[in-house]
Amino acid sequence: MALFVYVIESPSALDLLDGRTEGRALCEAMSVSGIPYFYSLVTNKETLKIALADRLDTASHNFGSAVPVLHFSMHGNEHGVALTSGDFITWAELEFLLNDVNQKCNSTGMLLCMSTCHGIHAQRMAVADLTRRPFWALVGNSFSTQWSDSAVAYIAFYHQYFKGIGINDCVTAMKFASGDQNFYFTYGEDARRALCTETTN
Repeated sequence: MALFVYVIESPSALDLLDGRTEGRALCEAMSVSGIPYFYSLVTNKETLKIALADRLDTASHNFGSAVPVLHFSMHGNEHGVALTSGDFITWAELEFLLNDVNQKCNSTGMLLCMSTCHGIHAQRMAVADLTRRPFWALVGNSFSTQWSDSAVAYIAFYHQYFKGIGINDCVTAMKFASGDQNFYFTYGEDARRALCTETTN
């Protein structure tokens, strides 16, 4: 199955002032590695919606039948992610925005990579609406992480993933390359079952 990485970045105002753009650094590395990608800089809810609709459609058209790997580079916590404007997007809100994207991935579902602090908590999207199919798999950090560690980790991840290496081994490579042992992945259906069990106990 053909893939491309769709990077959505929303740095804080101070990140922009200091030139910290992890998503752009990642794109440079992917360019060197020959990994197809498309980049969108979003600053508020309106531009996030555009990035997940018209711009993603344009990217998908450019790459033919390739399926997007969604990569979010922004600040976050256990409850969601923050945009440049200060807008905060809860996991439930993000799941709603991603529903159309997931539907376009047909039966495969999408791989979602959260380059944010506490990004693995995006697994809560798997139970935001039980009538909808969750993401295929999620990669993220369970705690706070440095931009430098996250950038190195995801460069290692994509470099290996696009060579056809299994996702579990790719996440192991992330930990080794970054020195941060808090990167994890979960399959969407596993996250749904675990969270549903947790809420009923």
